[in-house]
Parts: sequence; structure tokens; C-alpha cells
Amino acid sequence: MDTAEDLTTQIKNRLSLASGLPKPSPTISSWQQPPHPSVANIQSDLADETDIIIIGSGVTGCGAAHALLHHPDAMGLCITVLEARETCSGATGRNGGQICSNALESFLENMDRYGPEISLEVARFSEANAARLREITANLGELDREATELRNVVSGCATSREDTWKAFKSSTEAFEKAYPDSTLKFKAVADRERIKEFGFQDDIVGLIEQHGSAALWPYRLITAIFDDLLQQFRERFTLQTNTPVQSIQFTPTDPLPYSLTTSRGIIRSKKVIHCTNAFASHLLPNLVGGLFPLRGTMSVQKPGPDFPLLGDRLSWAKVDKFTFHPENKTWDTQYHYAQQNARTGDFWIGGECQKLSELLTSDDSTVGETTKQKLSNVLPSIFANVEPHTVRQVWSGIMAFTSDGCPIVGRVPPSISGRDGNGEWISAGYNGHGMDKAWLCGEGVARMALGEEDIPGLPKIYLLEEERMKTLTVDSSTESFKSLFSC
Repeated sequence: MDTAEDLTTQIKNRLSLASGLPKPSPTISSWQQPPHPSVANIQSDLADETDIIIIGSGVTGCGAAHALLHHPDAMGLCITVLEARETCSGATGRNGGQICSNALESFLENMDRYGPEISLEVARFSEANAARLREITANLGELDREATELRNVVSGCATSREDTWKAFKSSTEAFEKAYPDSTLKFKAVADRERIKEFGFQDDIVGLIEQHGSAALWPYRLITAIFDDLLQQFRERFTLQTNTPVQSIQFTPTDPLPYSLTTSRGIIRSKKVIHCTNAFASHLLPNLVGGLFPLRGTMSVQKPGPDFPLLGDRLSWAKVDKFTFHPENKTWDTQYHYAQQNARTGDFWIGGECQKLSELLTSDDSTVGETTKQKLSNVLPSIFANVEPHTVRQVWSGIMAFTSDGCPIVGRVPPSISGRDGNGEWISAGYNGHGMDKAWLCGEGVARMALGEEDIPGLPKIYLLEEERMKTLTVDSSTESFKSLFSC
């Protein structure tokens, strides 16, 4: 059996690996089926130069492009998005399909670490991000808007553990006291009839209802927005898929100082915005360890005929305790999250139980066998009346985590990029909760790139500052990872 020292060394070794480029042949995500007919594999002649390059076409890159193209200070600027694979083929096109805030679960910790002002700032930002995504969706054309399947739901986060339930209730009371006017409303529920309405098994001791949540088809939302931007701004906006950026060179004497070498040639620009999330360390080598990839697993499963259609008004999560199983060396989050398609009744459910080399990796071309087996059998352990169920599809996706649990947003200093110059920016590291943060982070980093120094609402603890970066290390990430699993 591995000693504590052995485990620490193994974790540190995994966290010390650079992400590399995204794998060219990832597992097939059901969200991306069928591919968007116009933008999934869009390419045009690669220009020699542009004003601003955005690397990455997920929710962050889309938010950044949308902000730049609509910003009065960017009128006339040429914007280019470079994507290594198909449009929205990374985490945004592989996630759980929920806009659900984690402000409650982090509230007391943030109160202890940063104080009440920062805690409320984080909660308000999550709230504002959800509102902004609803606004963006509402502005789409009718067919695109309907295709996103965006719907308001009450999210129920349940547990079968008394200690977890006690912590849930404490956080809920503290949040409601500190932020009574929030549109995110949390309610602690122990009533058996109400728990039964969510369809959970009888072992649940309580749940937290989150009002103000939403469920959606994220891939369709992002590809629809890109399609709309390409039509509106065809003279100065391009999206180049299957164009991985291999390296960046900075030449200070050049009016277009950044030269990006891609698989299709070199393109030069004034500024670069990194929206590559878990793959950021490929081009920003000194982020290794402080920001690290973690592979998640998702599935689509059809419940039996006795489970009701609830996906038009509910979504779900079940939280127990992150656990390391030394007997088979698996890391089990015992955290599952789900939504139900409101039209088909299919469950979209995710969760992790993987060996360390399968969990701390940037490889989404495979699915770990242990987590596949557990995920394929987990539905009846969480929900009543779902048998016989059928597993339709299982896939993986890569999230980005940080040592301190906060996103990284701001100007990239030379100490991180390894290059001189001050024209690189980044937004990444959402720690598994990108849908309630990433769009506004993308907008914020775009505005920073245009010279805005203060972005109202953006939490200060998200900012990339030199002092903070000194704390984002392999050692601190190792301790954070171990603390999650109490080892």
C-alpha cells in the first residue's frame, strides 16, 4: 500500500506535467451531435495579420469575441478566434449543461479567507453571469433560441450524510443572512414529500434547493452565438477551426509583435487572449502546477418508463464525500450532477471515480474504465424508479483547476509567459464551475485587453496579480488536491 509520502509524490508528478495541445480525436460528446452545420469546422484562408487573437472557442472565447465585436473602443478592429479542434469541442461542449452557482458551497470558506465583501462579490458575479447568459440567449433568433433549450429550473443538491447536511444548512443560513436580496435563493429541505418530488432514493437526509438555476444545451448556445457574430461582423471577424497554435514569439520592434505559429501557418497580432482553460500551460509554461487539468466524465442515460419527466423544472446533484480508495487506488468524488432533457426524458449525468493518471490528465480521447462502470450503474443508486435504464453515451472532458480554487483573469506577465511584452491576457481555471463564471470572465478579459483597468463586478480574488501567482504552485495545488480527498 502506498504511504502518504508516496501519494504526495505521485500527485505532484502529475501536476507537474504541461497540458500540451488538445488531443485531435477526443471522445464523442452527445452535446456536439449533430455538429453545427456552419461553424463546427469552419475555415477560411488564414490571414497574415489581425488586431486581436483569441485562442479557444468555448464559452470564455465566445464571451470575449462577443464583447470585443460590440465594444465601441474596438470598432474597426479585426478579431480572429483560433481553435485547435472543432468549434466548442472542449469543456463547454462536454459539461453537465447546467447554469448552477457554487456560491453557496464556497460562501463560508470565502468568508473565512477573504471576508464578507469578497464573499458577496463572488456570489453577485455568479448571479450576474446567469442573468447575462439568459440575456444573450434571449437575443438570438427564434430557432436558435429554441435549440438551446434554456429553461429555468430549481436545482436540488442532496446528500445522504448527516455531516454534509449540517454543513449545507449552516451555509444556507449564512448566505441568506448576508445576501437577502439575491435572485439566487437557497432553501434547506428535509421534508420527505418534497425530497420525493425530486425523485431521489430514500437514503437522502436533506437537500438544498437553488432557485435561479437553469439548464441548457451549451454547445448549441455557443455555436449559435458564433454563427450570429460571423454574419454580423463578416468583414472583421474570423473563426478558424482545426488550427492549433503551436508556439508564440514576441518581437518588440514589430507593430504586430506577436507571431503565432499554427498548423496552417503564421499569423501576427497586436494582442493575444488565452481562453484555453485546462490547456493554457501549453503556451504559458509557467502556469504548470498552479493551474492544472482534471478529467471529468459525462454520460447520457435513458431511465425506465416509470420515472417522470421533470427536466422542464428540476435539475439535480448528489454530494457525499470525496474519498481515496487505497485498495484499488481510485479517487472517488462521490459527487454526481444531472439534468434531464425536457423533451426526450434522457438524463445527462456526470461524476468521477478514477485512478490518478486518469483524473489528473489533459487527455479527453479516452474514458477511464472504472469511472465508466460506476457512472453506468449510478443512476438507480441516486434516483428511484429509473430501472430498467440504458446507457446511451459516455465521454470525457478536461476541466481546469487552480491552487486556490479561483479563476485566473487578467494580463499575463512575462514571468508566466516566458516572453517580454504586455499584450497577452488570460481567463481560465473555473474549478469545475465554468457556466456560472466564464462568460463574464471572457467579457471582462476582453475589456481589459482594450485598456479598461477596472471591471465592475469582477471579483478581486480572480485577478491575475504577481503576488497571487507566487502562491499558485505545484506544492500548493498538491495540498489542495489532497485536502479534497482528506488524505
